[in-house]
Amino acid sequence: MKTTKVQSVEVGSVVRRKQLAKTQAQFKMLESRLAALDKEYAALQAATGQLMAALLKGAAAKAKATAPKTTRTPKVQVGQKAKATKAKPGRKPKIQVAAKRGRPAATKAPRQTVESVVISLLKANMKPMAFPEIMAVIQKKKLIKTNSANFANVLRRTISTSSKIKRVARGMYRA
Repeated sequence: MKTTKVQSVEVGSVVRRKQLAKTQAQFKMLESRLAALDKEYAALQAATGQLMAALLKGAAAKAKATAPKTTRTPKVQVGQKAKATKAKPGRKPKIQVAAKRGRPAATKAPRQTVESVVISLLKANMKPMAFPEIMAVIQKKKLIKTNSANFANVLRRTISTSSKIKRVARGMYRA
């Protein structure tokens, strides 16, 4: 019986030595991989630094090229005096020029919203309209000017979220 205990202890120590050797080999492999990754990281940092320097140099040159120009003082018509307004301490006073006489500038009509166009369209029709009909009329009469890539989605969202447009049936709406 004593011999089996000795053999099992010897076998156990051999297994432990093999595991230790295997673990040490893995550790050395990981250390070498870490060293390689450190070199790659240093190279990437150097390349990034060069790119940032080039970008900053280009941005500085662009900023210098597009530096704001000096502003001109407003012209005053003959016979009129320029009015100086009080400025905050440490700032130059602003000069206001008297208003020009003549016809006032034309004002543009306010833009209609998609919702208001759809409501006016539904009220003019006096009966429920399907979504494709609404879309066709808007596109045919060019009622809305848009830059949207998919105006149908914009129209659907507007109709579904509007409190003024009611859904009568599936795909049918009235104002």
